Amino acid sequence: MSTSLSNISAAKMALAKASTLQDVLEIRDKAEAIRVYVKAAAESLDTQNAAAEIKLRAERKAGEMLAAMEKAKNNQYTKVQGDTMSPSKLESFGITKKQSSRWQKESSVSDDKFEAWIAECHEDKKEVTQSGLLSLAGAGHVSSATGENEWYTPSRFIEAARQAMGSIELDPASCQEANVAVKAKRFYCIADDGLSKRWKGNVWLNPPYSKDLCFKFITKLIEERDSGRVTQAIVLVNNATETVWGQMLLKASSAICLPAGRISFVSKDGKTANSPLQGQMFCYMGDFYDMFFEAFAGIGVCLHGQAAADRIGSIKRIVSTLEAYEAAIVRDWILETLS
Repeated sequence: MSTSLSNISAAKMALAKASTLQDVLEIRDKAEAIRVYVKAAAESLDTQNAAAEIKLRAERKAGEMLAAMEKAKNNQYTKVQGDTMSPSKLESFGITKKQSSRWQKESSVSDDKFEAWIAECHEDKKEVTQSGLLSLAGAGHVSSATGENEWYTPSRFIEAARQAMGSIELDPASCQEANVAVKAKRFYCIADDGLSKRWKGNVWLNPPYSKDLCFKFITKLIEERDSGRVTQAIVLVNNATETVWGQMLLKASSAICLPAGRISFVSKDGKTANSPLQGQMFCYMGDFYDMFFEAFAGIGVCLHGQAAADRIGSIKRIVSTLEAYEAAIVRDWILETLS
């Protein structure tokens, strides 16, 4: 274990001094090798996370360098922190386009946000992973209220939501560009602070996907639905059923649609993004889940949610009670007639 920690410490110092992309990549590969080794050796989670942290720090630094290359892509050759290279020749460094894209997304997370996430992982004894960082960056999903990326829900799904509810009266986590497709009668952007407003009517919600904000938006929706101000709602989120907010949402939903494939979101200029790292789900709150089933039947498997199951169970119990009551009345009438 002491050798592993020594190697991790050396890699951390080397990364701080690295000035070329090649140096950063070598440190990243060494950190990944250490991470794989300590995990296989069943060393402590802290040791595994220390190696994973160096790997991600190296990927973020590489992402910054690659982003600088992208900005200068019209030049034949570009000098990036000590490296002279052609932006179109990633393969000469052993980098795939997918790696370049992911590392640049990792680097888009602010330093404060990244450090807070790392500290949270250590404090909560959670594994530090690339997928966790990409989720923090909003990779492969729409999170228009954050202002950090401009990927929007394809109109096909928005129209299905409109068909299911009859209208979209409010989008509380949106922006002007996103509302071109959503066509909500009212929307709140980040400056409006949708969490501080009252929500009413039929709501379309694709919340920011950071853990804290997603939890707050789901909690707010459930509160507004329970108050009676929100009539119906359809929520598009990652299918993170293991999370607290995921369980809350599933319990409050009348119907759920699990899309047949991962949703590729659309950029401001109409380009389709690569397939995201995680699948999604649509959750419906309201009384007209049959309309939801009809609208989303061609999108994926549709299921009754907990709220609908509870309601159906209550109705069955009422019907059973009424049937028993009616049977008792008929029985008494027959006995009275025969006596």
